[in-house]
Amino acid sequence: MASTQRLNRACIARLPRVDFSPNLTAKKVREKWPEQLLVHSQASRTLRQDLDVFVKRWPYAQNGLVTQFLIGVYHHMVILLEPALEQFGEILQNFHDVKAGKRLLESGEASTIGELLAYASEGLESLNELWGQAMAKLELQEEKYIVLEGSKVPTASPRQLLICLLVNHPVILKKLAADGDIVLADIGRHLKLPSAPQVDGKKFMLRENVADGAPKMFFACDHVKIGYRELYVGSNQENWQGLPAIRDIRRADRDLRLETYIPLAENAYYSLQQVEQGVTLPSSMDSLDSTSRLYETRTRAIAEMKRTPHPDFLGRWTETGQAFDRTMKARQCCYICQGTMAYTVPAQFSEEDVKNNLCQLKWNLRRSYAHSCAEVEVSLQCSKNWAERGENSKH
Repeated sequence: MASTQRLNRACIARLPRVDFSPNLTAKKVREKWPEQLLVHSQASRTLRQDLDVFVKRWPYAQNGLVTQFLIGVYHHMVILLEPALEQFGEILQNFHDVKAGKRLLESGEASTIGELLAYASEGLESLNELWGQAMAKLELQEEKYIVLEGSKVPTASPRQLLICLLVNHPVILKKLAADGDIVLADIGRHLKLPSAPQVDGKKFMLRENVADGAPKMFFACDHVKIGYRELYVGSNQENWQGLPAIRDIRRADRDLRLETYIPLAENAYYSLQQVEQGVTLPSSMDSLDSTSRLYETRTRAIAEMKRTPHPDFLGRWTETGQAFDRTMKARQCCYICQGTMAYTVPAQFSEEDVKNNLCQLKWNLRRSYAHSCAEVEVSLQCSKNWAERGENSKH
């Protein structure tokens, strides 16, 4: 299907290189390494869950996306996670008895570096085991999905590819044909995805959640064409925070897919920032508190970007889309996406939530990462769709 090409631009599989100090000490290990090991553990378990969902929802109509999903799983399992764990083992071989620091872990039966390594190894072994079972159960030829260093692999995450398969499943598309926006706004209820796997609380008591290699946000746009319906799916960057050896690779892979669209997203991003700076509120609003003033400023900036419209506005005037978190619960588009794209969003939110959402963005924290949002990925797919049909890409 055409969506396979719109969603993915292949990248080259690269092995992670775990950075470490040659003068590694127990103190440095205690402070730095528990998070990397926990992120690795959670990534293996989340990927296993994705594969399990894929198997249970079989079969699918989009063979191209099926292939990409399975190649993506193998790529993450064998090219990213396995070599990283091997390097962890070599680097930390003399520190197994070192107690993990308390920044992430409070207490638990297992809290040494050796036990964290074992927990990471168990997660990866379980993923490998399910992979073999999936190949056998679905009667698939494993060699079709094997990836080596230098092979071409999907730039999209396995989770994004899975969501794309699920929302375009015939059962979901039939529901969308009957109830359209109502289903899109509450699609998580129809997908019935399991909760994210949690760190074993009997072994590790976390002070805060850790990354697991999956994106945090998604966006789906409903396209009705002659003869069929299709949902385009985008996501933000895979969350490998705390494991830079893999994080940097996957950030670069996603940037490659968006390469042609990044300049457009940046132009829209900086134009919105300039428009906001140029907004002058009426004197009748002088007594408003700072949050209310920011809200009024940003609603006017959004309106100004859409008026005419601004030359850098990304369009999407005729399209309906919905943002979701990783549980597929409907969320609002952020201020930047509202100010640079005109998607019609079917989900409804309270006035207070709308106000809080618009005021949440801090320009200094977002910095120059203009294309971080899932909506940008989908906007690229939508623009290609219109261009393929010989129409304005900002339709």
